[in-house]
Amino acid sequence: MQFNLVKLINLCLKKNIPFVSYSLPNDENIYTWIQRSGQFNFVEKIHEVIDKTGFVYAPFHRRTNFPIVFFEPELIFENENFEEPLIDAISERAPLYPEYAYEPPVEISKKKYLEQAETFIQSFDKDFSKAVLSRVHIEKKSADFNTGEFFMNLQKSYPKTFCHIINIPGAGTWAGASPETLLRVDENKAQTISLAGTQPIENINWSKKEIEEQKIVTDYIEDILDTFGIESFNKEKITNQQAGNLVHLATKFSFNKSYIKNNLAGFLAELHPTPAVCGLPKNMALDLILKTEKHNREYYAGYCGPINNQNKTD
Repeated sequence: MQFNLVKLINLCLKKNIPFVSYSLPNDENIYTWIQRSGQFNFVEKIHEVIDKTGFVYAPFHRRTNFPIVFFEPELIFENENFEEPLIDAISERAPLYPEYAYEPPVEISKKKYLEQAETFIQSFDKDFSKAVLSRVHIEKKSADFNTGEFFMNLQKSYPKTFCHIINIPGAGTWAGASPETLLRVDENKAQTISLAGTQPIENINWSKKEIEEQKIVTDYIEDILDTFGIESFNKEKITNQQAGNLVHLATKFSFNKSYIKNNLAGFLAELHPTPAVCGLPKNMALDLILKTEKHNREYYAGYCGPINNQNKTD
């Protein structure tokens, strides 16, 4: 375990300094961006920052009243490759931001969740394909909970995913491990993935429901590609993609970056949220989610990652 990085993460949280630590799928390296000045931006649309270099943290949908968070890099390092005086310098400073009052989200029981799901089902008609309902489960932290160690264990447990922890003063500390690549762009190629359906890895047996669930996302992505005039693309065969002790159905797409080079923001805005986290038709599913769920998803089921960092976007 990288003990100095654990210490630095916990210290940044204690001093309420904006930062993000993340690792890319199948990459053991951890990248950390610290905003020592406390500077970060809230923006309405991804179009406002798409040509800059930085880290994006976007909400499930702007209708949640949570904006896109954007870090422009001040201090970036890999693993524990930072100067030793950094810990002392942060230790000696006062907190950058005050502690904000926090209202925990509304937690509902599994019984209530199933009742909401039944309401979903009754709302469907021949024009409705899918809607994805979420619920909140509140887990009390133990007295000795160590956030930095938690992130290290998360990254170790889910090496094939995008792992991250981010502190946004005023909007909380968020962490996650996602196997779903919304968009990856390098100098020549763009990639996305249709990922849906879930099975425990010990007993994989895909049902018709799960196969259809993943096909809905696949068809949706193909429609987006068609909308943007992307006629030539590579669609791989369906594979099983592991995330921890679970496995999902996945279809990977890749195409020449030139198709979206001048409209990357438009492509992202159209692609997200996919039916994997929202539903189809998108606007009908979104209306139903916002009407049914008692909690605000905020940044849950949003997207995040570095853009234009060393000519790559993830």
